[in-house]
Amino acid sequence: MNLRTFCLLLGLSLSSGAATAQASDPGTLVERAKAGDAAAQADLAVIYNDGVIVTQNFARAAEWAALAAQAGDAKAQNLLGRYLHTGLGGKRDQQQAVHWLGLAAETGDPDYLHDLANALENGADGSSDPAAAAKYYEMAAKAGHAEAAISLGVLYQEGRGVEQDHAKAKALYEGPAAEGHARAQNNLGLLYVRGQGAPQDYERAVQLFQASAAQGFSKAMRNLGVMYENGFGVPFDEERAVELYRQAGMREAGPALIYDPRLAPPPSDQAALNELQVMARAGDPVAQFQVAWLLASDVDAPFENKAAAAGLFQDAAKAGHGPSMINLGLMYFHGVGVPLDFVLGQMWVTLAAAAGQKDATTTSMEFASRMTAEQVGQAQRMAEKHAKESR
Repeated sequence: MNLRTFCLLLGLSLSSGAATAQASDPGTLVERAKAGDAAAQADLAVIYNDGVIVTQNFARAAEWAALAAQAGDAKAQNLLGRYLHTGLGGKRDQQQAVHWLGLAAETGDPDYLHDLANALENGADGSSDPAAAAKYYEMAAKAGHAEAAISLGVLYQEGRGVEQDHAKAKALYEGPAAEGHARAQNNLGLLYVRGQGAPQDYERAVQLFQASAAQGFSKAMRNLGVMYENGFGVPFDEERAVELYRQAGMREAGPALIYDPRLAPPPSDQAALNELQVMARAGDPVAQFQVAWLLASDVDAPFENKAAAAGLFQDAAKAGHGPSMINLGLMYFHGVGVPLDFVLGQMWVTLAAAAGQKDATTTSMEFASRMTAEQVGQAQRMAEKHAKESR
């Protein structure tokens, strides 16, 4: 059985993305899973979850994960627990989420420990057990899990579930901050601003905020703006402060469109631009992408330009251009040039992931966390239908 036949068995389209390691033997994976092979079931769950070689489908991933989890596969137990915690792939269930995440965490895997701690701190039913969360964050942090260390630091900084201890929070932030984690850099900067756990040091705080803001962390942009607005650790510069506040707002409210790294930068001289527009009108998806990117990347552009960009991205996306798919999805997510529509946004980002577009799966998961399970399911069904009709 070749890869195309494998994908048809799954009821999904063959994408242009490379197969994952889990699908290294697609000819037997489905048969093994149906025969009760827990490893194959877990691999199928991951394939559907990631949506790289098939159209992402959380409901199908959850079904395969449930079978493998019951057979004792830790990877599947963790995935099933995360689905039950978020409500993706089915209904939210805090008790069952903690059950399956807890079984996976028994392996000692730091990622699984972190996921259990997160579910305990931010319960699917609105509950929170920060003391229990701190226990598992600490175990994961000791194993080198940076996000767990940062989350544990927040608990110490705020005194939730543990006795408030700014010095411990600082120590927990320092390692990840040195490794370039934006959230840790921002949080550590706040401790220096406030003189908590360390002497007040505005200049050190500015350095940390700058490093975090350079990675696009909007809270750090705002905090750096406050420093410039008040002249704390930097010369007073109200214009710079306003610009940072503007950038932070754009980061939170507007799409950060991507440019296809395989392409040369778009032309800047008028003759070449005219030629590019002619190619776009003739239906060249690469030209459509480049013209759309030029129209949409100007944040001060009028609505008409952004609407035209969305139309060009859509034409290129329908032709199978992955970067156009993810940009169109981002425009729907933010209501830029098109009506705000998370379902359509998720549909296009899901298709981008299936087409092998880098970062599309991460973007899909980020926005899925802001949607209902029903909305995510609808988007994935629409993506699957589109993929079948495009074959």
